[in-house]
Amino acid sequence: MKPIVIGLLGVGLVACSGDRSDLESFVTTTKAQHVAHIPPLKEPPIFEHFDYQAELMRSPFVPPSRELTEEVIDVSKDCLQPDLKRRKGRLETYALDNLKMRGSLKDNDTVWALIQTNDNNVYRMGVGEYLGLFHGKIASITPLNVEILELIPDGAGCWTVRTSNMELTGE
Repeated sequence: MKPIVIGLLGVGLVACSGDRSDLESFVTTTKAQHVAHIPPLKEPPIFEHFDYQAELMRSPFVPPSRELTEEVIDVSKDCLQPDLKRRKGRLETYALDNLKMRGSLKDNDTVWALIQTNDNNVYRMGVGEYLGLFHGKIASITPLNVEILELIPDGAGCWTVRTSNMELTGE
């Protein structure tokens, strides 16, 4: 059986070594007739030197110092102020745009909202818990939305209340 297979392979290899002169002449004529046209490159733009004159300003590649990012609270004014001494909630590092309501749960009389972050973690949140960047406190939860009361600085040391709603999304 092996000698037959070896014999057939030998005959097959001999059959592959035929005259290739017509193929070689076709390749040479095709190469001679076809000349590739490459358009010339555009001139490079002229480099203009620019003197950096913002050495005294904060670099945009370095995070701002803590003093520049702290919220301004004027305790001498008798107006609405957030409680900055309270411990921050786990979802207060996310903007409301990065949070989605994915559902709700009900346990006896308590209603919980299922909130998904942009990194696909889902948290169970209740009324009175905080979320969002502006001291957002959950005021109410329904099966279709969450009502959030946020404290927005007015620039003069006081804060105003803004109501936001987070709708149920199923995407």
